[in-house]
Amino acid sequence: MKALKIIGIVVLVLVALIVILGIIAPKDYRVERSVLINAPSQVVFNHAKYWRNWQAWSPWAEMDSTMKVTIEGIDGTPGSLYKWSGVKAGTGEMTNTGIRANEEIAYQLRFIKPWESESNGYVRLADVQGNTEATWGFYGKNKFPWNIMTLFMSMDKMMDRDFNRGLTLLKEISEKEYAAIQRYSVKEIKFPAKTYAAIQKVVSFDQMQSFFAASYGTIMAEMGKRGIKAAGAPCALFYEWDEQYARTNMAAAIPIRSTAKSGDLKIIQLAATPAFVVDYLGPYQDSAPAHYACDLYLSARGLKQKSPVIEEYLTDPATEPDSAKWLTKIYYFGE
Repeated sequence: MKALKIIGIVVLVLVALIVILGIIAPKDYRVERSVLINAPSQVVFNHAKYWRNWQAWSPWAEMDSTMKVTIEGIDGTPGSLYKWSGVKAGTGEMTNTGIRANEEIAYQLRFIKPWESESNGYVRLADVQGNTEATWGFYGKNKFPWNIMTLFMSMDKMMDRDFNRGLTLLKEISEKEYAAIQRYSVKEIKFPAKTYAAIQKVVSFDQMQSFFAASYGTIMAEMGKRGIKAAGAPCALFYEWDEQYARTNMAAAIPIRSTAKSGDLKIIQLAATPAFVVDYLGPYQDSAPAHYACDLYLSARGLKQKSPVIEEYLTDPATEPDSAKWLTKIYYFGE
C-alpha cells in the first residue's frame, strides 16, 4: 500500500508539473525571415505567387530528390492547392488563402507526416529604396501538451536554416532574371495600321512549332493562288497566354495589303496606335526576359497590357542556322 501511495503521489506530481508547464509554455509561435532582393516586386512576386515556381526556391525540394509535387486548382489564385510528398520532406499541403498583387501571398500550411500540424504562412514584399524586401513566415498555436516542447526546443532556431536557404534561392533566381530583363531597351513607337492574313487557334505550348509550320504554309499557298504579296515578315499574334493550362490563343499571320478573305484564312486588321517594342536576338524559346521587359515598362507607367502581343520574325531560320542571330521584334500595346 505504501508503494502504491508513493506511486500515486509521483503521478500526481508529474501531472501537476505537466499542467504547470503547459500553462507557462508559449501557446503561440511565429517564425519569420527576410532578405533584400535587387529586383522589382513584380519579378519576385511571380516566383512566390505561383505554386509551380516554388520548386525552384524551396529548401525542402533542394534537399529531398524524392519529393513529388502536385498542384490543384487554378495556380496563382485563392483556393489553389500545393501538395508534396517525400522521404525527407514528409507529406503535407498548402492552400492559397489570399493574394495581394506584388505584395503578399497568404496560405494555410498543413503537415500530415511525420506529424500533423496546421499553421498560417505568407510571403510579403515591400519596396525598400528601389529593392524588394521579401519576408517569409508562418505562425500558429501550440496545443497542450505539445506546447511544453517549446520550453526545450526553439521552433525559430529549427526553421532558421531552411527559411534563410529558401530566401537565398529566391534572391538568386529573381536577381538573375532581372539582370536578363535589364539587357533589353523598350522603345515607344507609332505602330502603323496593318492587315494580316492569318490562321487563329487555341494551341498548346508543345504544339506551337508544328502549328506555325503548317499555318504559314497554308497562308502562303492561299496568297499565291490569289496573287497576294506579303507586306512584311511573318508574325505571331498572341491574344491569350495561359500558363496554367500551357496553351495560347494565337494567330500565325503574314502582313498583306489586300483584305479579301480566302478559305480558312482570317483577315485581321489592326489600327495605327502607340506601341512599345523590344528587339530580341536569340532562339524563340528564350524570349521571356524580353517580354518581361515590356511588361515592367508598361507597369511602371500605370498601363495595362492590351491584346494582341505581336512577335515579328525578321530572320529566316532557313537561311540563318545560328539561332543566336535570329531577330524578333516584340510589340506590346497599353491602355
